[in-house]
Amino acid sequence: MNQFRTLWQTVREFWKTGKTGVALFLISLFALIYGYIALDYEVVQGWKGHVSVQNVIKDISAFIPIGGVLVGMIIGGIDLIMLLSDFVQARREKRIEAAKEAAKKEGREEGREEGKAEVYREIAEWERRRKEAEERGEKFTEPPPSQHQDKPIE
Repeated sequence: MNQFRTLWQTVREFWKTGKTGVALFLISLFALIYGYIALDYEVVQGWKGHVSVQNVIKDISAFIPIGGVLVGMIIGGIDLIMLLSDFVQARREKRIEAAKEAAKKEGREEGREEGKAEVYREIAEWERRRKEAEERGEKFTEPPPSQHQDKPIE
């Protein structure tokens, strides 16, 4: 899967910079193939020299706009695929970011709850030690845990 992703990224980068070259190559390739077909047709019909050359050039000239339209459809189709791919990727990234943000917020809330519970446990433990010292008749000089905290509990 990772190799496919790497290949896809390579194709996308090439497409951004090399699309014009691909379009020109395809138009040239189509014109060359159609020129071969037109030339073969003239040879089969009987070569008439200059007239046959004019017929082949005329056929190729008539085909170039059609070839351009075909190439435009191919390039447009690939562009549409790239556009949809970008849209899907953007939605996926947005969902991932939202999930990360929700997890982060949930983690903060859980952290606050754990922090409060820890402080309450410390206070309860301090209170227990204070009462035990009172019961034994000893002087209890330990400061309450809330005085050790940098910030009060919200």
